Amino acid sequence: MTETMPAWASVLTMLIGSGAGGTIVAWALRRIDRRDMTITRDDLDAALASSSTIRDLQAKLDRDFERLDESERDRKALRRDVLRLELFSHTRSRAQHERQLEAGKEYVDLGGNGYGHARYEALKHDYVRRETQCDWTYQQ
Repeated sequence: MTETMPAWASVLTMLIGSGAGGTIVAWALRRIDRRDMTITRDDLDAALASSSTIRDLQAKLDRDFERLDESERDRKALRRDVLRLELFSHTRSRAQHERQLEAGKEYVDLGGNGYGHARYEALKHDYVRRETQCDWTYQQ
């Protein structure tokens, strides 16, 4: 019989007949299904974006960032107020005059303007005048 049928055909017939064909087909189908079940990064991003937990977390983060921004604005406003108080206090010594100049520079850098900016310019001119005349005696 092997003379009329090639050897590989005999082996193939034996494998198919023994039920191994079902196993091979099942293995091939599992591989195909597994490839279809593979999750891509885009699929994962879309799933996470539609998650109610992620949406709630994002809403809380947005609210916290808004509070932080508001807090930062308030902090800058308070800092400008403190600098303005320092800037407009009565000058009694050279050290205080220099501190007022530093406060004035920081005040202007933080966006302060108007009377504070004018006071800073006046303090600068007064300091230069005192320095050139060597007059460091302040009125008490």
